[in-house]
Amino acid sequence: MTTMTTIKVPVDLRDRIAELARNRHETMSEAVAHALDAADEEQFWAEARATMGVDTARAELQRESERLSATLTDELEPEDWSDIL
Repeated sequence: MTTMTTIKVPVDLRDRIAELARNRHETMSEAVAHALDAADEEQFWAEARATMGVDTARAELQRESERLSATLTDELEPEDWSDIL
């Protein structure tokens, strides 16, 4: 069983959580958990976009890809990934 606790939030925030939960047919706890999950995912993708947009990070990924591709012995023709990396 999950251990429970109480947090203090302003009444208007409690009401927003309750409305969200009601609209989604879930508990207030589930509504908060889903909102936090969505925020975590949004932050992950924002950081991924920021990292991938940096030329040095992109060049580093290209070098790492080239280094690792030399270890492949699958006898397949080399592939051009320059449009992705």
